[in-house]
Amino acid sequence: GVTLGGDRSKGTLVDVGLSQNVLVEQIVEQGKRVTVAMGTNRDLTPACVRKVVPQSSPSEEMGSYWGYKVRYASNLSGVINDSPYKEGYDHIIGTSEHGETIISSELILPSFRHLLIAFGGLAGLEESIEEDPNLNGKGANDVFPCYLNTCPNQGSRTIRTEEALLISLQYFQDPIRRAGMAS
Repeated sequence: GVTLGGDRSKGTLVDVGLSQNVLVEQIVEQGKRVTVAMGTNRDLTPACVRKVVPQSSPSEEMGSYWGYKVRYASNLSGVINDSPYKEGYDHIIGTSEHGETIISSELILPSFRHLLIAFGGLAGLEESIEEDPNLNGKGANDVFPCYLNTCPNQGSRTIRTEEALLISLQYFQDPIRRAGMAS
């Protein structure tokens, strides 16, 4: 939810997308994104005070997907090498109209814990590689062990990144499920 302004004497009101805002016991600055433990009590009135929990709680406690995180990287090598995971990424995939075309049902991914799927902008990942001084002289196949065209026969010169993202996530759904997660 998103924290709201107003009286903070009993906690903070949070808009969690339901018919009423909910009250959490913590005092949180207005406009902050928070994860609220809703529990099983359906009472949305301020009499039922809830708690803000770490963003990772739904994933860790229930195995539920709970959104993605965004981080800034000054170049492509920063995206790959400055992983938020201590052990880095297990598997890295680049997407491009110049990548290899493999039917999704035939794509075999290794088991992984942390997967990175990279999407280029209008000029593609190729330009991101060329502009990165840390990747000087490398080609896309050098940077990405798996370099795929997830939108073959697209019928237009370019696909916007936000379109390619949705198409590619659907493309990868079954291969990721088949790969499973490494322990």
